[in-house]
Amino acid sequence: MSHPDTITVTGTGSVIAVPDLAILRLGSEVRSQRLKDAYDGASRASEAIVAAALRAGVARNDIASTSLTVTPEMTWEEGRGQRLVGYAAGRGLTVRARDLARTGDLLDAVVTAGGDAVRINGLALGISDESAARASAQEAAFLDAKACAERLAQLAGRGLGAVVRIDAGPQGGMPGQPVPMRRVAFAAAEASAPLEAGETEVSASLIVAWALA
Repeated sequence: MSHPDTITVTGTGSVIAVPDLAILRLGSEVRSQRLKDAYDGASRASEAIVAAALRAGVARNDIASTSLTVTPEMTWEEGRGQRLVGYAAGRGLTVRARDLARTGDLLDAVVTAGGDAVRINGLALGISDESAARASAQEAAFLDAKACAERLAQLAGRGLGAVVRIDAGPQGGMPGQPVPMRRVAFAAAEASAPLEAGETEVSASLIVAWALA
């Protein structure tokens, strides 16, 4: 319970920022009657994807393996029941593209290198250094909390004293992590699809307590 001579409010704030990197979720998938052939094929395609990304200027520490799967494939035959017909092997990768203008070229290179085994599982836009945007969002959240506290204190016939507590809590988004996209578009008709950066919202929330004057 709050002390009777304090007032505690929650403030929220947000700022609009322009993403400067793309996070690509890529993979390879190969099917074969033999497990080893499926596994080796998926591995070779994954290595080709990585090599193509490196040639396109992606730093090695911006490429990470995320998954490895090998699953049997079954079919049903009347009178025989389920029968094993082969295997599907897959590898997943995350690639950070820090030059949005060349992301289309990067995807072209990856697809060419990996061929029919390539899988493009998704894309998100991110901000490589979110600190400035987060600081502005926190400032807006504090001003929002202060305006609310002043209004409530005035209704109670009191005034605001010193701040006695600030709880920042978890904030939306971390540097380099995928953030919600407002607008992402590929021009499928073009050979190298351009990526529209659009805008993203970085938000913050603060719990602030003031002493009542």
